[in-house]
Amino acid sequence: MTFALGAGAIRIDVTVSRGQVCAVELTGSRPQGLSRMFVGRRPEDAPVLAGQLFSLCGFSQSIAARLAVLRAAGLAMDTDERRTAAAGLLAERAFETLRAFVLHWPSPRVTNLAATAGVHLREALAASQKIIADARAGSRSLSDLALPAARLERAAGALGIPLQGSAPATGTLCAAILDETRQERIFRRRRPDSLTARDDGEVLNHLVHETGYAALPYLASRVVETGAYARLCASATPDEPYLAARLLARIEDVRLCLGLLQGIAMGEDPDLAPLMGDGTAPNVGGYGVVECARGRLFHQAEIGNDGLISAYRILAPTEWNFHPAGPFVETLLSCRIGEGENGRKAVSQLAALFDPCVAFEINMCEAAHA
Repeated sequence: MTFALGAGAIRIDVTVSRGQVCAVELTGSRPQGLSRMFVGRRPEDAPVLAGQLFSLCGFSQSIAARLAVLRAAGLAMDTDERRTAAAGLLAERAFETLRAFVLHWPSPRVTNLAATAGVHLREALAASQKIIADARAGSRSLSDLALPAARLERAAGALGIPLQGSAPATGTLCAAILDETRQERIFRRRRPDSLTARDDGEVLNHLVHETGYAALPYLASRVVETGAYARLCASATPDEPYLAARLLARIEDVRLCLGLLQGIAMGEDPDLAPLMGDGTAPNVGGYGVVECARGRLFHQAEIGNDGLISAYRILAPTEWNFHPAGPFVETLLSCRIGEGENGRKAVSQLAALFDPCVAFEINMCEAAHA
């Protein structure tokens, strides 16, 4: 979720002693207070503003906003609009994951494949943009969806997303990344404490009543994670190294998105509850939640007596995964990552597979010189 007017970044300071991580500090320069830009506006303007403010996952932001303001007004998105929105959400989620593979995997070997991969990524972008544009326009024609959905699937397949099974095709970008992650056995395999719909009530209660919660969210006695690995950990292959398991979960997530998208194009009526939800929030406001590429995204809105938005809150997935006491930090602490470039590479690959919504910078130092 990148702010279109200045994304900011996450600085990751890692202190090692004899190659073992002994401290991790995260410092964010991401824009704060964006939610205040919604206050005083008409509810119908919120989805447009959300889509304009965030250059990544902009459609997910706009749908979460639409769900929130409808519920705040005592309304709800109808079945046909949900199905149309779902097509755009699935296309965006698949493309965002593919984009991260092509542009953000930290490896010279993968960089050498970037030229070929870039052609397929542009195809995926064009296809996803067409689906999202039709969804924004409210198109409900399945014939309009079938062609770009097939185009997106072909592009994803060329990048290595398997239509069946979990193994990327040999010679593809995803196969090259998987090969690298299978060589990395530094990190201990950990089962994520997944953020799910069962947590929405508690999250929203904190979000509404606690200033600053959106920047540092928490659930008591938990180290919460969200995203593809958290969604699909139950089906993760137990004998895969940790980084490979995280990568395979993201590949599987794209495959599932493409399958659901094709199902919608064929006139099927899939269960959309795992993709998006909404409801009444504390203080009689409304909320919308979307499972986007990086995880569970919350928007919460309240409407005043004058018919304008009186309060607005956004909680993005990155705030959970890159929390100072979150799963990324927990995974790194006490791991023996080595020194110099080997250590930096390990941290970079782990950060890439947690996929923050902004750029990250890694600084490493020895404990003796910290």
